[in-house]
Amino acid sequence: RVLGATLKAGETVEYAMAEGRYGYLVPASGVVEVNGVRIDARDGAAIRNEPVLRVTALEDAELVLVDTAA
Repeated sequence: RVLGATLKAGETVEYAMAEGRYGYLVPASGVVEVNGVRIDARDGAAIRNEPVLRVTALEDAELVLVDTAA
């Protein structure tokens, strides 16, 4: 599953990750915070063992999330 989102600075979105799933999140532009971890534009974050992703835009941001089976 591939998802995309556009967030304005200060906006927050949540995404529930099913058990046994992995995620890879990349902000194409802007800076976001994912579960308390800052991720800059074009940096990638490999995600596992997180039941919910809480993404907050620190700047206007466009992001891509890949949700895949383990």
